Amino acid sequence: MAPGRALAAALALSVALLGPLSPGARAGDCKGQRQVLREAPGFVTDGAGNYSVNGNCEWLIEAPGPQHRILLDFLFLDTECTYDYLFVYDGDSPRGPLLASLSGSTRPPPIEASSGKMLLHLFSDANYNLLGFNASFRFSLCPGGCRSHGQCQPSGVCACELGWGGPDCGLQECSAYCGSHGTCASPLGPCRCEPGFLGRACDLHLWENQGAGWWHNVSAGDPAFSARVGAAGAFLSPPGLLAVFGGQDLNSALGDLVLYNFSANTWQRWDLNPAPAARHSHVAVAWAGSLVLMGGELADGSLTSDVWAFSPLGGGHWELLAPPVSSSSGPPGLAGHAAALVDDVWLYVSGGRTQHDLFSSGLFRFRLDRTGGAYWEQVIPAGGRPPAATGHSMVFHAPSRALLVHGGHRPSTARFSVRVNSTELFHVERRVWTTLKGRDGLQGPRERAFHTASVLGNYMVVYGGNVHTHYQEEKCYEDGIFFYHLGCHQWVSGAELAPPGTPEGRAAPPSGRYSHVAAVLGGSVLLVAGGYSGRPRGDLMAYKVPPFVFQAPAPDYHLDYCSMYTDHSVCSRDPECSWCQGACQAAPPPGTSSGACPAASCLGLGRLLGDCQACLAFSSPATPPRGPGALGWCVHNESCLPRPEQARCRGEQISGTVGWWGPAPVFVTSLEACVTQSFLPGLHLLTFQQPPNASQPDKVGARAGAQSGMLKGWS
Repeated sequence: MAPGRALAAALALSVALLGPLSPGARAGDCKGQRQVLREAPGFVTDGAGNYSVNGNCEWLIEAPGPQHRILLDFLFLDTECTYDYLFVYDGDSPRGPLLASLSGSTRPPPIEASSGKMLLHLFSDANYNLLGFNASFRFSLCPGGCRSHGQCQPSGVCACELGWGGPDCGLQECSAYCGSHGTCASPLGPCRCEPGFLGRACDLHLWENQGAGWWHNVSAGDPAFSARVGAAGAFLSPPGLLAVFGGQDLNSALGDLVLYNFSANTWQRWDLNPAPAARHSHVAVAWAGSLVLMGGELADGSLTSDVWAFSPLGGGHWELLAPPVSSSSGPPGLAGHAAALVDDVWLYVSGGRTQHDLFSSGLFRFRLDRTGGAYWEQVIPAGGRPPAATGHSMVFHAPSRALLVHGGHRPSTARFSVRVNSTELFHVERRVWTTLKGRDGLQGPRERAFHTASVLGNYMVVYGGNVHTHYQEEKCYEDGIFFYHLGCHQWVSGAELAPPGTPEGRAAPPSGRYSHVAAVLGGSVLLVAGGYSGRPRGDLMAYKVPPFVFQAPAPDYHLDYCSMYTDHSVCSRDPECSWCQGACQAAPPPGTSSGACPAASCLGLGRLLGDCQACLAFSSPATPPRGPGALGWCVHNESCLPRPEQARCRGEQISGTVGWWGPAPVFVTSLEACVTQSFLPGLHLLTFQQPPNASQPDKVGARAGAQSGMLKGWS
């Protein structure tokens, strides 16, 4: 499934087997043939109807000479996501640079080969087949064919139209887009922003709510930030830089450190020595103004667990905080793992892929210290089962003292894994794992992996990811953004709650991607850089979250953002608001609501906790909507309830008769009491395997009711 070259090399056939095609403008279904296309403009396609299953088809496009560029523009793409691929190489064999590995139904952007030759290889498995692809191609002596903004000269140089520049005429003059909050550093830019503004056109205002809920272009095509997938980065504040390290370009691992300066609107590459080895699929967090990275897959395919810290102060320097771990107290080499910073002291690392392609369920934490006090330790859970996962996300919610692990690939059999949309919680002090038992199929995201999750305000914001629904939708790259309220533990629809925005500065929502970098700027802006959507990406975009996530502290802005909702049904969908006396207002604190001002629709964590240990472990003094609040476990109906709602815990009566367990239900309010009081009323069946151990049954079951025949079987 990985977009790297290993799969392509294994599938590709020798170019020596390619047979020439009679000069023409179109190539169709290969039917096991290999075709050469030399006449442009033309089309390359797998032919009418669906492509063959278990197929391997190749098309070689040859320009008149190596000085020519080949420009491929897709009309459509439709293959089985994740399993059927169209590989595009710069050259006449799979040994050339891999430009793209395309799958699914998302139409790719134009692809350019600079060697004068382009090889296309379509691979399909034995499952099901779809329409395939159709693309046009042409030759040009100039990069990008001058992007329709210039004329290509015989010398291979573009003569650009007025208002455009750059080697491919792809750079618009700065004065055409630089707004009133920026100044042009040169005729071709960039636009340098005033304090409090960012974006390519300096149109995103950090200190106002204008533009909230919209995407903004920040950078694209900057040669200092080459397109990459599987990189890691974080926003460093201070000094206000986005730092990104490593990744891969589908051909090799990258080892460069690039930083984005938001006031200058430029990427800057920092070459330092010593520095971490080139890698991808690693993790990074911001800590004390530094970028801390850990693990990843190195250029030779090995996995590492080393920890490095980059400080931009004093010209910048890297420091090795911990070499690869050789003891059981630390993690093995990992890739595709997740990390979160806890209390600005601990780096928690969860899951990941090990050297033998096994999914790790381990949880480790690293004490961050530059004075010699750094060390690893394995976190042994006191309860619950840690998830074995890769490509998942993890964030820390301080009021709940909990790590949230979402999505990713989970093993389903010895050979296969599945994407999930489940969420696990881990209490960092009580060391208890639990899997939330409820999912919101309407508002929440579907199964995904290699997405990102970031904390903004009191929300976990999930963006992107690798998704696929067999036989229903061949979408591989998620473009949606999802909001999970961390205090109420429910998914909230941004489309329903975000206010109408203004078109100024609005960018089109970015096409889907995964294995990208996500970072948070100023508590209100989600930054997204790089990633993979059939080919590596080199853009940087910014999403300003809606006011229900973060409210800018502007002098002219009403503190109660709930008042912006004028419709009762919309107001009721915000877990922090309540419709009161004909208007939407901030919900009253728990326990203080009246009939005139009902409580908010904050559903709470308790409904998602399925056992006594989890219920009491995640009980918290932080009340909704900031935290779970004080919880108790009702033994009789196996439910976790807020303690003010203890009256809902009551035993059921049969024909008006109270059972033998009595009328008073058991309501557990301490974690220790789960062991002594959490016993369901009814009959308990203890199952022992041979040889039996009377103190440790192999299985325990409870029956709240029984029939006489069942009792006889147990006698």
